[in-house]
Amino acid sequence: MTDTTYKTLSAKLELLGLHIPLLYLPEKGTDLDKWSVVACDQYTSDHAYWDRVEKNVGNAPSTLRITLPEIFLEAPDVESRIKTIHESMKQYLDNGTIQEYGKAIMYIERKTDASGLRQGLLFAMDLERYDYARDSKTLIRATEGTIVERIPPRLRVRKEATFELPHIMILIDDPQRKLIETLVATLPSKKPVYDISLMEHGGTLKGYAIDDSESITLIANTLASLYDTSCKTQNTNQPLFFAMGDGNHSLATAKAHWEATKKALRDAGATDDVIMAHPARFALAEIVNIHSPGLRFEPIHRAIFSDSIKDVADYVKNHALVKSAVQIDEPSLKSLLQSPDGQSRAGIWDGDSYFVLEFTDPSAKLPPAYIDEIFAAYNAEYPSKGKIDFIHGWDDTKKLSKENALGCFVPVIARERLFQWVGKNGPLPRKAFSMGDAEEKKYYMECRKIR
Repeated sequence: MTDTTYKTLSAKLELLGLHIPLLYLPEKGTDLDKWSVVACDQYTSDHAYWDRVEKNVGNAPSTLRITLPEIFLEAPDVESRIKTIHESMKQYLDNGTIQEYGKAIMYIERKTDASGLRQGLLFAMDLERYDYARDSKTLIRATEGTIVERIPPRLRVRKEATFELPHIMILIDDPQRKLIETLVATLPSKKPVYDISLMEHGGTLKGYAIDDSESITLIANTLASLYDTSCKTQNTNQPLFFAMGDGNHSLATAKAHWEATKKALRDAGATDDVIMAHPARFALAEIVNIHSPGLRFEPIHRAIFSDSIKDVADYVKNHALVKSAVQIDEPSLKSLLQSPDGQSRAGIWDGDSYFVLEFTDPSAKLPPAYIDEIFAAYNAEYPSKGKIDFIHGWDDTKKLSKENALGCFVPVIARERLFQWVGKNGPLPRKAFSMGDAEEKKYYMECRKIR
Protein backbone atom coordinates (compact mmCIF):
# COMPACT_ATOMS: atom_id res chain seq x y z
CA MET A 1 0.00 0.00 0.00
CA THR A 2 1.48 3.38 -1.01
CA ASP A 3 1.69 6.28 1.43
CA THR A 4 -0.74 8.27 -0.76
CA THR A 5 -3.32 5.49 -0.73
CA TYR A 6 -2.88 5.01 2.99
CA LYS A 7 -3.48 8.70 3.71
CA THR A 8 -6.59 8.70 1.56
CA LEU A 9 -8.00 5.66 3.33
CA SER A 10 -6.93 7.07 6.68
CA ALA A 11 -8.93 10.23 5.96
CA LYS A 12 -11.99 8.11 5.20
CA LEU A 13 -11.59 5.98 8.30
CA GLU A 14 -10.89 8.99 10.52
CA LEU A 15 -14.51 10.01 10.13
CA LEU A 16 -15.40 6.67 11.70
CA GLY A 17 -12.88 6.97 14.54
CA LEU A 18 -10.62 4.30 13.04
CA HIS A 19 -6.95 4.06 12.15
CA ILE A 20 -4.94 1.34 10.39
CA PRO A 21 -2.41 0.22 12.99
CA LEU A 22 1.28 -0.49 12.59
CA LEU A 23 1.35 -3.97 14.11
CA TYR A 24 4.12 -5.85 15.87
CA LEU A 25 4.19 -9.63 16.26
CA PRO A 26 6.56 -12.17 17.81
CA GLU A 27 9.46 -13.28 15.65
CA LYS A 28 9.11 -16.34 13.45
CA GLY A 29 9.77 -19.55 15.33
CA THR A 30 8.21 -18.29 18.58
CA ASP A 31 6.03 -20.87 20.32
CA LEU A 32 2.76 -18.99 19.91
CA ASP A 33 0.91 -21.46 22.13
CA LYS A 34 3.00 -20.09 25.01
CA TRP A 35 3.13 -16.53 23.69
CA SER A 36 -0.65 -16.04 23.81
CA VAL A 37 -2.28 -15.80 27.25
CA VAL A 38 -5.78 -14.74 28.28
CA ALA A 39 -6.76 -11.14 29.03
CA CYS A 40 -5.31 -9.83 32.29
CA ASP A 41 -8.74 -9.01 33.76
CA GLN A 42 -9.82 -12.67 33.88
CA TYR A 43 -9.53 -15.16 36.77
CA THR A 44 -8.98 -12.30 39.21
CA SER A 45 -9.50 -14.54 42.25
CA ASP A 46 -8.09 -17.79 40.84
CA HIS A 47 -4.42 -18.12 41.80
CA ALA A 48 -4.38 -21.74 40.67
CA TYR A 49 -5.17 -20.65 37.11
CA TRP A 50 -2.24 -18.23 36.92
CA ASP A 51 0.05 -20.77 38.61
CA ARG A 52 -0.75 -23.22 35.78
CA VAL A 53 -0.10 -20.54 33.14
CA GLU A 54 3.22 -19.66 34.79
CA LYS A 55 4.28 -23.30 34.77
CA ASN A 56 3.18 -23.76 31.16
CA VAL A 57 5.03 -20.68 29.89
CA GLY A 58 8.27 -21.33 31.79
CA ASN A 59 11.11 -19.34 30.23
CA ALA A 60 9.54 -19.04 26.76
CA PRO A 61 8.72 -15.62 25.30
CA SER A 62 5.17 -14.81 26.35
CA THR A 63 2.69 -12.00 26.72
CA LEU A 64 2.52 -13.15 30.34
CA ARG A 65 5.80 -11.24 30.79
CA ILE A 66 4.50 -7.98 29.32
CA THR A 67 1.06 -7.78 30.91
CA LEU A 68 -0.09 -7.62 34.52
CA PRO A 69 -2.75 -10.18 35.50
CA GLU A 70 -5.10 -8.15 37.65
CA ILE A 71 -5.05 -10.76 40.40
CA PHE A 72 -1.75 -9.05 41.30
CA LEU A 73 -3.02 -5.45 41.23
CA GLU A 74 -3.08 -5.29 45.02
CA ALA A 75 -0.09 -7.56 45.62
CA PRO A 76 2.74 -6.17 47.79
CA ASP A 77 5.20 -6.50 44.91
CA VAL A 78 3.00 -4.91 42.26
CA GLU A 79 5.41 -2.02 41.61
CA SER A 80 8.32 -4.39 40.98
CA ARG A 81 6.07 -6.44 38.69
CA ILE A 82 5.22 -3.32 36.68
CA LYS A 83 8.89 -2.39 36.43
CA THR A 84 9.72 -5.88 35.19
CA ILE A 85 6.98 -5.63 32.56
CA HIS A 86 8.46 -2.41 31.19
CA GLU A 87 11.95 -3.93 31.17
CA SER A 88 10.67 -7.05 29.40
CA MET A 89 8.98 -4.97 26.72
CA LYS A 90 12.22 -3.15 25.98
CA GLN A 91 14.17 -6.39 26.01
CA TYR A 92 11.72 -8.09 23.63
CA LEU A 93 12.06 -5.17 21.22
CA ASP A 94 15.85 -4.92 21.50
CA ASN A 95 16.51 -8.65 20.99
CA GLY A 96 13.96 -9.05 18.20
CA THR A 97 11.43 -11.15 20.10
CA ILE A 98 8.83 -8.59 19.00
CA GLN A 99 9.19 -7.39 15.41
CA GLU A 100 7.42 -4.92 13.18
CA TYR A 101 4.88 -6.61 10.91
CA GLY A 102 3.49 -3.59 9.07
CA LYS A 103 0.32 -1.55 8.68
CA ALA A 104 -2.70 -3.79 8.42
CA ILE A 105 -6.19 -4.54 9.65
CA MET A 106 -6.14 -7.99 11.25
CA TYR A 107 -9.13 -10.21 10.58
CA ILE A 108 -9.44 -12.58 13.54
CA GLU A 109 -11.22 -15.92 13.80
CA ARG A 110 -11.67 -17.41 17.25
CA LYS A 111 -13.24 -20.82 17.84
CA THR A 112 -14.26 -22.22 21.22
CA ASP A 113 -16.15 -25.37 22.15
CA ALA A 114 -18.90 -23.39 23.88
CA SER A 115 -19.58 -20.71 21.25
CA GLY A 116 -18.18 -21.86 17.93
CA LEU A 117 -16.79 -19.22 15.55
CA ARG A 118 -16.41 -15.55 16.52
CA GLN A 119 -15.01 -13.14 13.93
CA GLY A 120 -13.53 -9.70 14.42
CA LEU A 121 -11.49 -6.87 12.93
CA LEU A 122 -8.50 -5.42 14.77
CA PHE A 123 -8.32 -1.65 14.34
CA ALA A 124 -6.72 1.22 16.22
CA MET A 125 -9.56 3.25 17.73
CA ASP A 126 -9.32 7.04 17.91
CA LEU A 127 -9.50 8.06 21.58
CA GLU A 128 -10.55 11.55 20.50
CA ARG A 129 -13.86 9.93 19.53
CA TYR A 130 -14.37 8.16 22.87
CA ASP A 131 -15.75 9.30 26.21
CA TYR A 132 -16.94 7.05 29.03
CA ALA A 133 -19.04 9.73 30.77
CA ARG A 134 -22.67 8.75 31.37
CA ASP A 135 -23.96 11.56 29.15
CA SER A 136 -21.45 10.93 26.37
CA LYS A 137 -22.55 11.44 22.77
CA THR A 138 -19.28 10.33 21.19
CA LEU A 139 -18.97 7.73 18.45
CA ILE A 140 -17.40 5.23 20.88
CA ARG A 141 -19.11 4.88 24.27
CA ALA A 142 -19.01 2.81 27.40
CA THR A 143 -21.85 0.33 27.86
CA GLU A 144 -21.35 0.00 31.60
CA GLY A 145 -20.38 2.22 34.49
CA THR A 146 -16.69 3.07 34.62
CA ILE A 147 -15.01 2.86 38.02
CA VAL A 148 -12.53 5.72 37.90
CA GLU A 149 -10.68 4.29 40.91
CA ARG A 150 -9.67 1.34 38.73
CA ILE A 151 -7.84 3.54 36.23
CA PRO A 152 -4.73 4.69 38.23
CA PRO A 153 -3.19 1.22 38.82
CA ARG A 154 -3.69 0.31 35.17
CA LEU A 155 -2.32 3.70 34.17
CA ARG A 156 0.93 2.90 35.99
CA VAL A 157 1.40 -0.03 33.61
CA ARG A 158 0.56 1.93 30.47
CA LYS A 159 2.45 5.11 31.36
CA GLU A 160 5.93 3.71 30.77
CA ALA A 161 4.93 0.86 28.44
CA THR A 162 6.58 0.54 25.04
CA PHE A 163 3.69 -1.47 23.64
CA GLU A 164 0.01 -2.01 24.16
CA LEU A 165 -1.57 -5.43 23.83
CA PRO A 166 -5.32 -5.36 23.21
CA HIS A 167 -7.99 -7.29 25.06
CA ILE A 168 -10.60 -4.67 24.18
CA MET A 169 -13.63 -5.78 22.18
CA ILE A 170 -15.98 -3.18 20.70
CA LEU A 171 -19.41 -3.98 19.30
CA ILE A 172 -21.13 -2.84 16.11
CA ASP A 173 -24.81 -3.30 15.31
CA ASP A 174 -24.91 -5.23 12.03
CA PRO A 175 -27.98 -7.53 12.18
CA GLN A 176 -27.61 -8.62 8.56
CA ARG A 177 -23.92 -9.47 9.12
CA LYS A 178 -22.83 -7.51 6.06
CA LEU A 179 -19.36 -6.45 7.18
CA ILE A 180 -17.33 -9.05 9.07
CA GLU A 181 -19.17 -12.31 8.56
CA THR A 182 -19.91 -11.71 4.86
CA LEU A 183 -17.57 -9.16 3.27
CA VAL A 184 -14.35 -9.61 5.25
CA ALA A 185 -14.60 -13.38 5.67
CA THR A 186 -14.73 -13.85 1.90
CA LEU A 187 -11.96 -11.42 0.91
CA PRO A 188 -9.44 -13.27 -1.30
CA SER A 189 -6.70 -10.81 -0.33
CA LYS A 190 -6.43 -12.04 3.29
CA LYS A 191 -2.94 -13.20 4.29
CA PRO A 192 -2.70 -15.94 6.95
CA VAL A 193 -0.42 -14.77 9.75
CA TYR A 194 -0.99 -17.23 12.60
CA ASP A 195 -3.10 -20.30 13.41
CA ILE A 196 -2.70 -21.64 16.94
CA SER A 197 -4.31 -23.60 19.75
CA LEU A 198 -4.71 -21.59 22.95
CA MET A 199 -3.77 -22.79 26.42
CA GLU A 200 -6.26 -23.47 29.22
CA HIS A 201 -9.16 -24.55 26.99
CA GLY A 202 -9.11 -21.26 25.06
CA GLY A 203 -9.90 -22.87 21.70
CA THR A 204 -8.15 -21.78 18.52
CA LEU A 205 -7.03 -18.42 17.13
CA LYS A 206 -6.36 -17.45 13.51
CA GLY A 207 -5.24 -14.11 12.15
CA TYR A 208 -5.34 -12.80 8.57
CA ALA A 209 -3.78 -9.48 7.59
CA ILE A 210 -5.66 -7.12 5.27
CA ASP A 211 -3.40 -4.42 3.83
CA ASP A 212 -4.49 -3.80 0.23
CA SER A 213 -6.28 -0.56 -0.62
CA GLU A 214 -9.18 -2.22 -2.46
CA SER A 215 -10.17 -4.40 0.49
CA ILE A 216 -9.76 -1.60 3.02
CA THR A 217 -11.90 0.70 0.88
CA LEU A 218 -14.65 -1.94 0.80
CA ILE A 219 -14.47 -2.21 4.59
CA ALA A 220 -14.57 1.58 5.00
CA ASN A 221 -17.56 1.93 2.68
CA THR A 222 -19.50 -0.81 4.45
CA LEU A 223 -18.80 0.76 7.83
CA ALA A 224 -19.98 4.13 6.51
CA SER A 225 -23.22 2.50 5.34
CA LEU A 226 -23.74 0.94 8.79
CA TYR A 227 -23.11 4.36 10.34
CA ASP A 228 -25.84 5.92 8.19
CA THR A 229 -28.21 3.16 9.27
CA SER A 230 -27.37 3.84 12.93
CA CYS A 231 -28.25 7.52 12.47
CA LYS A 232 -31.64 6.56 11.07
CA THR A 233 -32.35 3.80 13.59
CA GLN A 234 -31.41 5.95 16.59
CA ASN A 235 -32.93 9.09 15.04
CA THR A 236 -29.85 11.21 15.71
CA ASN A 237 -26.76 12.53 13.94
CA GLN A 238 -24.74 11.51 17.01
CA PRO A 239 -25.43 7.79 17.17
CA LEU A 240 -23.86 5.21 19.41
CA PHE A 241 -21.88 3.43 16.69
CA PHE A 242 -19.21 1.58 18.67
CA ALA A 243 -20.38 0.11 21.98
CA MET A 244 -17.87 -1.22 24.48
CA GLY A 245 -18.01 -4.98 24.88
CA ASP A 246 -14.97 -6.12 26.87
CA GLY A 247 -12.06 -4.15 28.26
CA ASN A 248 -14.02 -1.06 29.33
CA HIS A 249 -11.45 -0.03 31.94
CA SER A 250 -8.56 -0.73 29.59
CA LEU A 251 -9.96 1.71 27.04
CA ALA A 252 -10.66 4.21 29.82
CA THR A 253 -7.03 3.84 30.90
CA ALA A 254 -5.83 4.40 27.33
CA LYS A 255 -7.98 7.55 27.23
CA ALA A 256 -6.50 8.83 30.51
CA HIS A 257 -2.98 8.15 29.22
CA TRP A 258 -3.71 9.97 25.96
CA GLU A 259 -5.11 13.02 27.75
CA ALA A 260 -2.00 13.17 29.97
CA THR A 261 0.29 12.72 26.96
CA LYS A 262 -1.57 15.40 25.02
CA LYS A 263 -1.24 17.89 27.90
CA ALA A 264 2.47 17.16 28.33
CA LEU A 265 3.09 17.71 24.62
CA ARG A 266 1.12 20.96 24.61
CA ASP A 267 2.98 22.19 27.68
CA ALA A 268 6.23 21.41 25.86
CA GLY A 269 5.16 23.57 22.91
CA ALA A 270 4.36 20.82 20.39
CA THR A 271 2.16 21.74 17.44
CA ASP A 272 -1.31 20.27 17.00
CA ASP A 273 -0.10 18.24 14.01
CA VAL A 274 2.65 16.65 16.10
CA ILE A 275 0.32 16.01 19.02
CA MET A 276 -2.43 14.39 16.96
CA ALA A 277 0.07 12.12 15.21
CA HIS A 278 1.24 10.63 18.52
CA PRO A 279 0.60 6.86 18.75
CA ALA A 280 -0.95 7.19 22.22
CA ARG A 281 -3.94 8.83 20.54
CA PHE A 282 -5.12 5.38 19.50
CA ALA A 283 -5.89 2.08 21.21
CA LEU A 284 -5.99 -1.35 19.59
CA ALA A 285 -9.37 -3.03 19.78
CA GLU A 286 -11.18 -5.87 18.07
CA ILE A 287 -14.48 -4.88 16.45
CA VAL A 288 -17.12 -7.63 16.68
CA ASN A 289 -20.71 -7.75 15.47
CA ILE A 290 -23.11 -7.89 18.41
CA HIS A 291 -25.22 -10.30 16.31
CA SER A 292 -22.37 -12.74 15.69
CA PRO A 293 -23.59 -16.30 16.38
CA GLY A 294 -20.25 -16.98 18.07
CA LEU A 295 -20.79 -14.19 20.60
CA ARG A 296 -22.62 -15.37 23.71
CA PHE A 297 -23.96 -12.74 26.05
CA GLU A 298 -23.31 -13.94 29.59
CA PRO A 299 -23.94 -12.39 33.01
CA ILE A 300 -21.08 -11.29 35.22
CA HIS A 301 -21.83 -12.62 38.67
CA ARG A 302 -20.59 -11.24 41.98
CA ALA A 303 -18.70 -12.86 44.83
CA ILE A 304 -18.82 -11.08 48.17
CA PHE A 305 -15.93 -12.20 50.36
CA SER A 306 -16.35 -11.91 54.12
CA ASP A 307 -15.14 -13.56 57.31
CA SER A 308 -18.65 -15.02 57.69
CA ILE A 309 -20.54 -16.09 54.59
CA LYS A 310 -23.71 -16.67 56.66
CA ASP A 311 -23.62 -13.15 58.08
CA VAL A 312 -23.28 -11.50 54.69
CA ALA A 313 -26.03 -13.76 53.28
CA ASP A 314 -28.38 -12.69 56.07
CA TYR A 315 -27.45 -9.05 55.45
CA VAL A 316 -28.35 -9.34 51.76
CA LYS A 317 -31.61 -11.21 52.35
CA ASN A 318 -32.77 -8.68 54.95
CA HIS A 319 -31.68 -5.50 53.18
CA ALA A 320 -34.31 -2.83 52.59
CA LEU A 321 -33.89 -3.10 48.83
CA VAL A 322 -34.86 -6.79 48.91
CA LYS A 323 -38.60 -7.46 48.94
CA SER A 324 -38.23 -11.22 49.41
CA ALA A 325 -35.61 -13.97 49.53
CA VAL A 326 -37.08 -17.39 48.83
CA GLN A 327 -35.15 -20.64 48.93
CA ILE A 328 -34.88 -22.33 45.53
CA ASP A 329 -33.00 -25.23 43.98
CA GLU A 330 -30.07 -24.59 41.64
CA PRO A 331 -31.66 -25.75 38.33
CA SER A 332 -34.77 -23.64 38.98
CA LEU A 333 -32.68 -20.55 39.76
CA LYS A 334 -30.62 -21.00 36.59
CA SER A 335 -33.76 -21.40 34.52
CA LEU A 336 -35.43 -18.37 36.10
CA LEU A 337 -32.49 -16.03 35.50
CA GLN A 338 -32.42 -17.06 31.84
CA SER A 339 -36.12 -16.29 31.38
CA PRO A 340 -37.95 -12.96 30.84
CA ASP A 341 -39.38 -13.25 34.39
CA GLY A 342 -35.86 -13.40 35.78
CA GLN A 343 -34.66 -10.18 34.16
CA SER A 344 -35.47 -8.24 37.34
CA ARG A 345 -34.28 -10.81 39.91
CA ALA A 346 -31.07 -12.19 41.32
CA GLY A 347 -29.94 -15.24 43.29
CA ILE A 348 -27.45 -16.01 46.04
CA TRP A 349 -25.59 -19.15 47.17
CA ASP A 350 -24.30 -19.34 50.74
CA GLY A 351 -22.48 -22.64 50.40
CA ASP A 352 -25.52 -24.64 51.53
CA SER A 353 -28.62 -23.14 49.92
CA TYR A 354 -29.79 -21.00 47.02
CA PHE A 355 -32.22 -18.08 47.38
CA VAL A 356 -33.95 -16.02 44.71
CA LEU A 357 -34.12 -12.30 45.44
CA GLU A 358 -36.98 -10.04 44.44
CA PHE A 359 -36.29 -6.32 44.75
CA THR A 360 -38.60 -3.64 46.11
CA ASP A 361 -38.65 -1.64 42.87
CA PRO A 362 -37.65 -4.02 40.05
CA SER A 363 -38.16 -1.44 37.30
CA ALA A 364 -35.85 1.17 38.82
CA LYS A 365 -32.52 -0.61 38.29
CA LEU A 366 -31.03 -3.72 36.82
CA PRO A 367 -30.20 -6.56 39.27
CA PRO A 368 -26.39 -6.10 39.09
CA ALA A 369 -26.87 -2.50 40.26
CA TYR A 370 -28.95 -3.67 43.22
CA ILE A 371 -26.33 -6.23 44.28
CA ASP A 372 -23.58 -3.62 44.02
CA GLU A 373 -25.61 -1.12 46.06
CA ILE A 374 -26.30 -3.68 48.78
CA PHE A 375 -22.61 -4.55 48.94
CA ALA A 376 -21.70 -0.85 49.18
CA ALA A 377 -24.06 -0.53 52.15
CA TYR A 378 -22.56 -3.62 53.76
CA ASN A 379 -19.04 -2.33 53.26
CA ALA A 380 -19.99 1.07 54.71
CA GLU A 381 -21.56 -0.55 57.77
CA TYR A 382 -18.71 -3.02 58.26
CA PRO A 383 -15.60 -1.27 56.89
CA SER A 384 -12.86 -3.54 55.57
CA LYS A 385 -14.88 -6.62 56.40
CA GLY A 386 -16.03 -7.43 52.88
CA LYS A 387 -14.68 -7.41 49.35
CA ILE A 388 -16.52 -7.85 46.07
CA ASP A 389 -15.21 -9.46 42.90
CA PHE A 390 -16.79 -9.89 39.49
CA ILE A 391 -16.78 -13.46 38.25
CA HIS A 392 -17.39 -14.99 34.82
CA GLY A 393 -19.21 -18.31 34.96
CA TRP A 394 -21.72 -19.91 37.31
CA ASP A 395 -19.46 -22.70 38.56
CA ASP A 396 -16.49 -20.36 39.08
CA THR A 397 -18.73 -18.15 41.22
CA LYS A 398 -20.19 -21.08 43.13
CA LYS A 399 -16.84 -22.64 44.05
CA LEU A 400 -15.68 -19.45 45.77
CA SER A 401 -17.97 -20.35 48.70
CA LYS A 402 -14.98 -22.47 49.80
CA GLU A 403 -13.17 -19.16 50.31
CA ASN A 404 -16.02 -17.65 52.36
CA ALA A 405 -17.56 -15.83 49.42
CA LEU A 406 -21.29 -15.38 48.92
CA GLY A 407 -22.16 -16.16 45.30
CA CYS A 408 -24.51 -13.57 43.81
CA PHE A 409 -26.05 -14.58 40.48
CA VAL A 410 -27.59 -12.05 38.08
CA PRO A 411 -29.34 -12.17 34.68
CA VAL A 412 -27.93 -10.59 31.53
CA ILE A 413 -29.52 -7.97 29.28
CA ALA A 414 -30.62 -9.26 25.87
CA ARG A 415 -28.15 -8.25 23.16
CA GLU A 416 -30.95 -6.85 20.98
CA ARG A 417 -31.64 -4.24 23.69
CA LEU A 418 -28.07 -3.07 24.28
CA PHE A 419 -27.64 -0.27 21.72
CA GLN A 420 -31.15 1.04 22.37
CA TRP A 421 -30.73 0.93 26.16
CA VAL A 422 -27.34 2.63 26.25
CA GLY A 423 -28.34 5.19 23.64
CA LYS A 424 -31.40 6.14 25.70
CA ASN A 425 -30.32 5.59 29.33
CA GLY A 426 -26.54 5.78 29.28
CA PRO A 427 -24.23 2.99 30.50
CA LEU A 428 -25.49 -0.12 32.25
CA PRO A 429 -24.31 -0.89 35.79
CA ARG A 430 -20.63 -1.79 35.93
CA LYS A 431 -19.85 -5.38 34.96
CA ALA A 432 -23.43 -5.94 33.75
CA PHE A 433 -22.63 -8.42 30.99
CA SER A 434 -19.86 -10.44 29.47
CA MET A 435 -19.36 -11.97 26.07
CA GLY A 436 -18.75 -15.65 26.68
CA ASP A 437 -17.04 -17.35 29.58
CA ALA A 438 -13.61 -16.48 30.95
CA GLU A 439 -11.70 -18.88 28.68
CA GLU A 440 -13.43 -17.32 25.65
CA LYS A 441 -12.05 -13.84 26.32
CA LYS A 442 -9.40 -12.34 24.09
CA TYR A 443 -5.96 -13.88 24.21
CA TYR A 444 -3.06 -11.54 23.56
CA MET A 445 -1.24 -11.74 20.23
CA GLU A 446 -0.58 -8.47 18.37
CA CYS A 447 1.28 -5.48 19.84
CA ARG A 448 1.38 -1.80 18.88
CA LYS A 449 3.88 0.85 19.94
CA ILE A 450 2.46 3.67 22.07
CA ARG A 451 5.70 5.53 22.77
